Amino acid sequence: LPFADPAVGGGVVPSRAIRIHILRSGGSSPSEIRADTLRLLRGMQMSDSSEIAVACTRRRLLLVLARAGLVDLCGDGDEVRIGRSEAELILESSIRCLDSLRGDWPWTEAPRLLVSRPPWLRIKDRFRGHPEGSEMRKRLSRSLRGTTESDGSPRFAALRGNVNLYRLFLERSMKLVREGGRIRMIVPDALLREKSSVALRKLMVESNQWVSSWSFPEPQRVFPGASQGVLVIGLTIGGSTEMMTSFGPLEVQDLSVSTGLDSKAPFLEMERGPWSVWTDMAWAVPRMPREPYMRNAVLKAIDDLADQPRLGEEGNWLNPTDKPIRVRVGEIDQTNWSSDIGNWNTDSRGVPFIRGAHFCLEDGEISISHPAYDVEIDEGSIERSQALWKGPIEPRGISRVACQAIVNAQKERRLRWAVVAPDCVLGNSVNFLQLPEAVLDSLAVEHGSVDDGLLFVAAQLNSEALDLWSRAWAANNNVNNYEIESLPLPPPSTEGALNYALRQ
Repeated sequence: LPFADPAVGGGVVPSRAIRIHILRSGGSSPSEIRADTLRLLRGMQMSDSSEIAVACTRRRLLLVLARAGLVDLCGDGDEVRIGRSEAELILESSIRCLDSLRGDWPWTEAPRLLVSRPPWLRIKDRFRGHPEGSEMRKRLSRSLRGTTESDGSPRFAALRGNVNLYRLFLERSMKLVREGGRIRMIVPDALLREKSSVALRKLMVESNQWVSSWSFPEPQRVFPGASQGVLVIGLTIGGSTEMMTSFGPLEVQDLSVSTGLDSKAPFLEMERGPWSVWTDMAWAVPRMPREPYMRNAVLKAIDDLADQPRLGEEGNWLNPTDKPIRVRVGEIDQTNWSSDIGNWNTDSRGVPFIRGAHFCLEDGEISISHPAYDVEIDEGSIERSQALWKGPIEPRGISRVACQAIVNAQKERRLRWAVVAPDCVLGNSVNFLQLPEAVLDSLAVEHGSVDDGLLFVAAQLNSEALDLWSRAWAANNNVNNYEIESLPLPPPSTEGALNYALRQ
């Protein structure tokens, strides 16, 4: 104690703490249990910006205490039970309505333990549907960016990009808890890998001790109603991180009432040295499979590729020029141009429209499956749907190396690269490489033609090792420009040897 939650909501965390307190008080006398309960209630530091949430939490805790026989709802209490008026007075002091992000923390003693499940809500969604929502969001963003500590320093160093409230609560919590105190917080598992959380991860690793992370990629049986992966992080305030233990992917059978996690739960020890090399000090945590063989394959790929030049960097084997390779999104926005996109029938004539569904994996090879190039595709198949372009934008007239931009996490591969023909247009569910002219000329000289050179590039990008790398560091199901530009690009000879080693 003190024990805090800056986003108490309906009071789930403190009510559970009281239940644990009751379970562990079995060997004590009634008077000792009463005294310990008073100590626990007075040591709570719970807050929420909603008056309704605060009122619900106070009422909830009162009922939990009454059901356990620790509060007398009808009298002034006795040697065993706390009187209702006394309990309500303590709860009023321990559970307060305040804005913990922008306001001051009203308790004088810094908490030693903070457990919370803060809201997972982007600022841009905070006032969605409100008639003044846009202006209210702008005011909130300005206010948060202008919030300072008592010494004048900005309160939020990680306030960047499309800000989610849970990131602000985590950073605020790291400043509220005393040095040596602990934080346990339930957040989306996107925190482990998303680019927008780099600044926050740096704070966790470089200014605190990030002890552990429990990752539940498919959390429905553990956290019913969760629409995305769930992460439970453990931090000790102060110092720096030399090793963090990442547990996952976890399932419901990995949980243990006595020890938290079963001893056989899969884990990975992230040592600071290799970790910094793997992520270029961005401190992302790889997504690991459960199977031991595949875990070893992923670690092998990460080790061998981490120090290789990146696709978007100048001077790699593919691009020795000083002009970088750019990653572009397909030229047709499928929402804005929907009226100009039609189905491809057997008698259709027009410009092929290529979208993510046209990237086909068959016998380990990636190709474009489109009725313009394969007349045997069945009528009514998904490849014929939204496959015809009738709009004013003309085809580029050159072949391009392209990949699926949105993938299903359950699919066999994440990276699906193919060469698309000069006579087609690309939807915005497809990314493509914009190669400098010097690179195209070099590929033509090396392979006899530009198309053959592009096929060679696509084959390199479809390697087993790069796909394992991409799966490990993916933040979500979108293969975005940043991820592609950051792909390692080892020389072809190294890549071939690596693939052989992985197959063994």
